[in-house]
Amino acid sequence: MLAVLAVQTAVAAVLPVPALSGRVVDTISLLSAPQQSALEAKLADLEARKGSQIVVLLVATTQPEAIEQYSLRVVEAWQPGRKGVDDGVLLIVARDDRAVRIEVGYGLEGAIPDATANRIIDEFILPRFRDGDFAGGIAAGGDRLIGLVDGEALPEPVRPRSVPDSFGNLLPIVLFVSIVAGAVLRRVLQRRRRRLRGRRCLRSLVTEYR
Repeated sequence: MLAVLAVQTAVAAVLPVPALSGRVVDTISLLSAPQQSALEAKLADLEARKGSQIVVLLVATTQPEAIEQYSLRVVEAWQPGRKGVDDGVLLIVARDDRAVRIEVGYGLEGAIPDATANRIIDEFILPRFRDGDFAGGIAAGGDRLIGLVDGEALPEPVRPRSVPDSFGNLLPIVLFVSIVAGAVLRRVLQRRRRRLRGRRCLRSLVTEYR
């Protein structure tokens, strides 16, 4: 019984994974609103061009788990990237733990192998973090990741179908024809009604005369 209670207590103490509310999930307000919006715009532009999805999670700590275990739970919950392509990337920062990690989907391992991911952290992110520039480090790391994804040959993103221009050019003609046809039809129906009324009156007169 004590062992079961200990396991339940440990599970309850594990930091929950926040909801994926956007491409940047800042649980500690590490970025200002303009900084977060600028990063979101860059990531959205990449997703529209390449189909790949980069998401950023900023937390105070991942304790009692190490950042490696916690980041795997985040990837499992969020499922970044496209199904069947697995071209998602997670950049996670645990500020109070002084820890940063990049998780890369199988579809981008050629563009961002482990050595490259570690180099991005060591050369682009951590130097700015040490100067207290968290926003600059996250932006620099994001820019480097975007550049690597841009250089990778990936399946084209699925784009929504648009109405052909030829249909748009024909639309005024179709409306004009519909209006004319409606007017002609109304005249035909009005004439037919008048004829029917005339016939009914004629039949009535003939009956009375006879």
